[in-house]
Amino acid sequence: MSSSVSPTTSIAADSREQQQRSARDVMNALLFRQILEPLAAGLGPVGEIALGTVADELFVRPKR
Repeated sequence: MSSSVSPTTSIAADSREQQQRSARDVMNALLFRQILEPLAAGLGPVGEIALGTVADELFVRPKR
């Protein structure tokens, strides 16, 4: 007896959820950067780079 559920449908649903999660993570990182930007501005370019690195590490890069 074969199943009527296609693996393609399942993969597509997982892919869409992954895309939504990725988009949400990027938006959270951007919001985090915007909120803390005034604090980082006092440190100049080093503050901006550090803030970007922290935001990416917290929200965008895959969790280990």
